[in-house]
Amino acid sequence: MGSLEQAETEWRDAARLRPDLLQAQRALAGVAMRKGDMVALEQAAGQIIRLEPASPDGYALRAVSNINRRLFAPAEQDIHQAIEVAPQSAVGYVQMGNLRLVQRQFSEAAKAYQAGLDRDANSIDALRGLINTYVMQGQIDKTIVAANSQIAKAPTSSGFYDLLGTVLFQNKKDWNGAEAAFRKSAELDRNNTGALIKLGEVQAASGHADLALATYQQSIKDHPREASFYILMGQLYEARQDWKSAQNVYQKALELKPEDPIASNNLANVMLQTGGNVDVALSLAQTARRALPDSSDVADTLGWIYYQKGAYESAVGLLQEALKLREKNNIPEDPGIHYHLGLAYEKAGKPGLARQQLEQVLKLDPNYSDAAEVKKQLAQLKS
Repeated sequence: MGSLEQAETEWRDAARLRPDLLQAQRALAGVAMRKGDMVALEQAAGQIIRLEPASPDGYALRAVSNINRRLFAPAEQDIHQAIEVAPQSAVGYVQMGNLRLVQRQFSEAAKAYQAGLDRDANSIDALRGLINTYVMQGQIDKTIVAANSQIAKAPTSSGFYDLLGTVLFQNKKDWNGAEAAFRKSAELDRNNTGALIKLGEVQAASGHADLALATYQQSIKDHPREASFYILMGQLYEARQDWKSAQNVYQKALELKPEDPIASNNLANVMLQTGGNVDVALSLAQTARRALPDSSDVADTLGWIYYQKGAYESAVGLLQEALKLREKNNIPEDPGIHYHLGLAYEKAGKPGLARQQLEQVLKLDPNYSDAAEVKKQLAQLKS
């Protein structure tokens, strides 16, 4: 049902009532992984080791916790233990690869991942690790060879086609090849929603937005509780400036996931575009901000809402932060944020700073959608 917090509560109750219930500890480990809570992951892994000391899984999970906290020595100990108790399993070798990859020992990482694949030709984690090793070294052609080689050994693996499509899409910009790989991945496993999401993304990137919308509409029929499809449709509608359709699908996404930060932020933006209730938009943007405090887009949305409400100093502060977050996260400058900040400076009685921001808009994009309005504002500031 998409209620991770409630699920975690039930699993904790189950583990309290039955401390030997292995399934509950595995579920709690999965929750900790999804939340990035490495301390909780270590605790769950310890319980799994206690209940199943002859299984590699608990040692591998505790190694994940330690690798993420850069505690390499205990991680390596657990990895060796995982390999010792299950030498024919890929699990320990995958974690050895993960450790060596973080340590940037690429050759050793590749050997470990390959050892995992030699033991389990269907190991998605091992192939993903091998591909990441090559990508980090800029050896993109090797990733494609590795993926195709493994697909030949396990031709019914949806995950392998998904990995191949991702490389073709993100690293080779081979739209046709990526689309074919994602389509095959989805055919092999209709529950692979990640492949369906990326299938639509590559269709949109190649200029076929109608196909992408059709992909997501069909995916919703098969997965009616997957909010991501509604959010992606909303982004496509926004690109067309079909604000009503965008608003409808974002609202549907929020019915499924009431505090989804992306849907909240995007719906707030659409409401600003259509003259919707600014106070409702403010509430949505604040929800997004709590979940995504490092998002420059969310800071921009909230800053622009404060501008609309006449809180110009608050708007300036958030829009300045939006620019800093883009720089911090190595994201290219957005002329829209400079435009909003320029207008906020002007209302805050800082014409010199306003002029700098508006001039930056035209410098970044001379054909900016509101270029005429920017030029008008600049003329007024100079007069």
